Parts: sequence; C-alpha cells; structure tokens
Amino acid sequence: MRDNYNEISNAGGSLIVISADSISAAKDAAEEISNAFTVLSDSSKTAITAYNVVNKNNANYAQPSFFIIKTDGTIGYKSIDADYGRSDSSDIISALNGLD
Repeated sequence: MRDNYNEISNAGGSLIVISADSISAAKDAAEEISNAFTVLSDSSKTAITAYNVVNKNNANYAQPSFFIIKTDGTIGYKSIDADYGRSDSSDIISALNGLD
C-alpha cells in the first residue's frame, strides 16, 4: 500500500489503516511506514466488529480487508480476505476507478 499510495491518491482515494493492535503498536506501524498514511488503533474492536471483519479463528485479530467509503458515507467496494496475504494495490485502484 505504501509503495502505491500516490496512485491510490491520484485515483481519488485516501488510505486509513485500522488495526486491532494497541495504540503503541499502531504508532510503531505508522512510524515503520514513515507516516505515509494514517494508522488507527481499534484495540476495543469497535470498528472491526461493526464492519464484520473479526477473525473467526482468533478474535484478537481482524481479517485482512479493505473498504472504499464513498463521499456520501456508503460502502462503494469491499474486499475481505480469508488469509493474511496483503491486498493488491491494483485491486484498490481498479475499484476506485470503477466507482460512479
């Protein structure tokens, strides 16, 4: 995501990562990516539960997923992965370009 953030931005997107990790771990992750985009902690699992992406095998984790939230607040696209491979940035860019 970090390597293709400019392409995502040019396609009209903003990237915000929501992690099930602690605030400290989220801060470390943001520093690791040179604060290229926002990393938020959801250690209480509020957003992760609301978006139904709590890992079914281990409730301490979220399923790898991404959502495109349109300017009207609705979900324009979502992808929830079954494993912990990372989503391909090209999928995000294609989804952004396909929104009306």
